[in-house]
Amino acid sequence: MLAASVSGWAQSTAPDTVAPATAGTTQVEGKSLAPVTVTGTRDRAAQTYQSGITSVGKMPVPAKDIPQSLTVVNEKLIHDQGKDSFKSALENVVGITFEAGEGGRVGDNIRLRGFSAAGDIYLDGMRDIAQYNRDVFNVERVEVLRGAASMLFGRGSTGGIINQVSKQARPITEQEVNATVGTNGYQRYQGDFNFKLEGDAALRINAMATDGDGRGDNAGASTHRRGLALDYRLGIGTANEFEISYYHLHYNDKPDWGFAWLEGKPAPSPTNNYWYGLDSDFQNDKADALTLSHIHRWTDGSSLKTTVRDGYYSRAMWATQSSFGAGTTGLNLNPNTLVNRRTNAKSGEEHHTFLQTDYLTTTHWFGRKNSLLVGAEYAVEKSSRSTYPLLAAAKPATTVGNPGSTGIGGNLTERLATEFKATTLGLYVQDTIEIAPDWKLVGGLRLDNFKGDYERTGNTAPNNTPLSRSDTLLSKRLGLMYQPNEEVSYYAAYGTSFNTSGDLYQFDPQSANTPPESSRNMEIGVKWELYGGDLSVRTALARTEKYNERNTDIDTANGSYLLSGKRHTDALEFEIAGRITPQWDVFAGVGFLRAVIDKSGSNAAGQLEVGQNPGLSPSRQANLFTTYRIGDKWRVGGGFTAVSQNKPANSVTSLNRAPGYVKADALVEYRVSEGTSVKMNIDNLTGKVYYNTLYRGFAAPGDERSVRLTLTSRF
Repeated sequence: MLAASVSGWAQSTAPDTVAPATAGTTQVEGKSLAPVTVTGTRDRAAQTYQSGITSVGKMPVPAKDIPQSLTVVNEKLIHDQGKDSFKSALENVVGITFEAGEGGRVGDNIRLRGFSAAGDIYLDGMRDIAQYNRDVFNVERVEVLRGAASMLFGRGSTGGIINQVSKQARPITEQEVNATVGTNGYQRYQGDFNFKLEGDAALRINAMATDGDGRGDNAGASTHRRGLALDYRLGIGTANEFEISYYHLHYNDKPDWGFAWLEGKPAPSPTNNYWYGLDSDFQNDKADALTLSHIHRWTDGSSLKTTVRDGYYSRAMWATQSSFGAGTTGLNLNPNTLVNRRTNAKSGEEHHTFLQTDYLTTTHWFGRKNSLLVGAEYAVEKSSRSTYPLLAAAKPATTVGNPGSTGIGGNLTERLATEFKATTLGLYVQDTIEIAPDWKLVGGLRLDNFKGDYERTGNTAPNNTPLSRSDTLLSKRLGLMYQPNEEVSYYAAYGTSFNTSGDLYQFDPQSANTPPESSRNMEIGVKWELYGGDLSVRTALARTEKYNERNTDIDTANGSYLLSGKRHTDALEFEIAGRITPQWDVFAGVGFLRAVIDKSGSNAAGQLEVGQNPGLSPSRQANLFTTYRIGDKWRVGGGFTAVSQNKPANSVTSLNRAPGYVKADALVEYRVSEGTSVKMNIDNLTGKVYYNTLYRGFAAPGDERSVRLTLTSRF
């Protein structure tokens, strides 16, 4: 396909068609006249919270033409709420919970419908599995597709996938600058500069600098982020379009790892006020990625897009995990209670190379319209993990009333421990057929070969021998849509997914002999477009089932884990997004989850898990954000995030529970002049103490009350 793409470029000496959103071509007797380009200043106020056209299904279609649950958090919603991180933007999505970056990982650690999605994060349709905390300074929208989706994306995707869509250069000159200051020393400066260049080229530059202190009276934790993104496009909308983009993110934070559980619940005050880390703590991570792509368009509307991405990622962390001394209870807790501190240290590098190509065309086989997708993906993913063998694990203890954070020295000499190399080849085909008036059938197949090689020479015997495994899997997708008019779409869908033992770049002697886990998703739903298409409403009922999960039992003859476990999640969701009146915007969702372990290991501990919630699957979630424009100058709004009682994953029979909570936010915006506005966001309006990042050993509180003032200038 890459050869065909280049061949098509060589054979096209002049544009056959011009089809960007801002350009049109008049057809006269089969000939193309010169394009007429319409330009104007983008006005975010004219946008709504709707998803618009999405390519999360690998074909650019409206959300109502995707037979699965889809939530899109777009740029307008992110801006209005003042979100500055990938994690905070995802708080708008029911069904998502957050796990602390433990268990050998750092960075964004997400659960979707109760299933781990740490390996199911994508950037512009390509896997973005590297371990780092993502920012949204270069994000146009975040798309969350729920349910098994290995036919579209390969391994993983049991609970769904999360795709970040980057900002692209457009054939228009426009600039936007945002300057934000707030409580706890918060400062954030963003610049979005788009230049129309000569001919059909454009350049876009996004830059970001963010600094801020963490929670607590001693405000020890902090963040210091810098980002730069460049995007250059040539031949926009023509027969041959080229794009080159570069992304860089660097942060040097003092991470906040919360506090150990106490008596089955998050440790009480003052652990939600004080940070018990040390000034010498750090989390220093970098992400650099270069992406090249080419689109060839034929006059019949067919297209071939080929994309190559090469990314380098590094991480280094020396953090503090805190807990009370032995014998502490809620009754004897006092300012003199002992606080123990230990080290959480991680280091590693990743190098990912992806090649992906997709051919889209429309045919009329047997008198029926077919929208055909044929694609291929090749990936080489390298990951290394290092340790700090000379670093002392213990840190000086303190007391509850003395959260002193005086730094200490440590020998941060690294030693390479493990290296993992994964190669993937995927081939897929999907067809959307109009089988009858108002009826569409979506069917797809994908064949993946995943091979992993794990070198452990840096470990001590007997854990220093190499391990490897190769698997070939077939994934399926089937969807039926009934669309009696432009306003409504009823659908039923079925999809499969698989999780290889090396999904997250590691093996042990048993998992290297264990075949992949398999999952399936069954879903029915309805999507409406109301108020003349200004308001999108959807509801869905789904079951996601992992029916051969690895468990603690071992097949002694084969030296592998038994795939005899089973668990499922039932989900009921409602969501609205858009504009009710020209002045009134709304984004809201309600979700109900019932997650259950159906089968587990045969030992006593495994049997105790049967019938239990697997964790990070709260039974109820809801969110709302709405704004109302008053006259030409003022806009007010606000909303809430609500989550029922929750518990950490991987500790099914544990009694640890984080209480449910409702967190409220508010917005006031004043339009100073055309293109200039001042916005005040108040997050956690009531100062609610809540815990939204959980791990079996620790719980970290969410953000405390903050006030942020943003000046936005568009010109």
